[in-house]
Amino acid sequence: MTTDTSKFNDQNVRSQTPHKNMWLTAFLTSIAGIITSVYSTLHHLELRQNGHTMAACNINSVVNCDAVAASKYSEIFQIPLGVWGLGYFLAMALLSGTIFFNHKSSKDHEPTWFLLAASGLVMSLVLGGISLGVLGTVCIVCIIVYALTFVQAGIAWKLWAARRSSLDFSPKTTYAGFTTAGIALIACVLGFNFLKPTGVLPTEFQDTPGKHDGVGAPPLQAITPKDIPINKNVYSGLGEDFRQGPDDAKIVIVEFADYMCPACGGTAPILEDLRRQLGNRALFVFKNFQLSSQCNASMQNDMHPLSCDIAKIARCAGSIGRFWDFHLKAYQEQSKASKETVREWGKYVGLTPKQMDECLASKDIQAKLLDDAALGNKIGVNSTPSIYINGFQYQGERTAVAMRAAVESL
Repeated sequence: MTTDTSKFNDQNVRSQTPHKNMWLTAFLTSIAGIITSVYSTLHHLELRQNGHTMAACNINSVVNCDAVAASKYSEIFQIPLGVWGLGYFLAMALLSGTIFFNHKSSKDHEPTWFLLAASGLVMSLVLGGISLGVLGTVCIVCIIVYALTFVQAGIAWKLWAARRSSLDFSPKTTYAGFTTAGIALIACVLGFNFLKPTGVLPTEFQDTPGKHDGVGAPPLQAITPKDIPINKNVYSGLGEDFRQGPDDAKIVIVEFADYMCPACGGTAPILEDLRRQLGNRALFVFKNFQLSSQCNASMQNDMHPLSCDIAKIARCAGSIGRFWDFHLKAYQEQSKASKETVREWGKYVGLTPKQMDECLASKDIQAKLLDDAALGNKIGVNSTPSIYINGFQYQGERTAVAMRAAVESL
């Protein structure tokens, strides 16, 4: 009886993968990256649908996943970075898996794995630089992704000296590896486009590249205009509405907004530009619609807990004639918001610590915030910012040019 040893020897040789523990680490790191990328994508979709999330990584204004996901840098070609990350880590898992398990295609896949490990490191450095240098905000989920790419780059660095002499970077070999990686990436992108929810966040929260570049006369909501009462003195309603422009202006622009809403922060300078363009032709009115159960009865959760305190100090600033100075300051430095910085903004416009303490504890100011939110709920405000021009809800491009065109259409 003879024994066929060729099959046994082939299996024995293939089982002896050089640096097996390193390849196992690379494979498991890719799996961790896949899980993290799926979470990142789901978080991104929740933010786009609701304008906010209750994610544990929203610790403060500096460490805040929502702020990063709401920025224009969170998508490439309107595809969330989480989806691109999912495609990348899936590709790395396939490549490192074929090497770890010593598949017959491992020789074709290994060079591509090294190239992608280097590219992942570069991309992480670029995105990390944008997060810290441009946005001034840190995303914990993003840091996890960066750490995983750094681990893979470290493994590649250690393996390079031992493996470079056996690597084949010929076009034929790299084509095979990049084909596998490309299929993984394309599958993730196409899968996202096929499976993503059709009901996404209203356009106010969308901050994707080119979103606000359009010019033209956008539509106003083609229904009966809303009746939005404006309190023009301290004795009317539950308190005066702070406003700019003549009270008898034919054009009245009312904004319902939240001081911690990124989209509201991006809209504030645009409305200020529009106000300067229109001059005395328009009256601009601000009403509170904070996304916090502390001062908005329609909210089930305290999504932006600091926004109510900011709104109270803003009204406090209004009592000394500095509402709009504080208002713009709060939006300009929104990413730095904290209990301490809010007081610094108050001090900047001339408020004393005692005045701010009294305003934060004021039942009258609290009642006014609740009343603004109740009015917003009554007329159907369901996102921030919501802007009404002579009672018609504005739903067009968020640019001063486009908004002015809407005004002129009236």
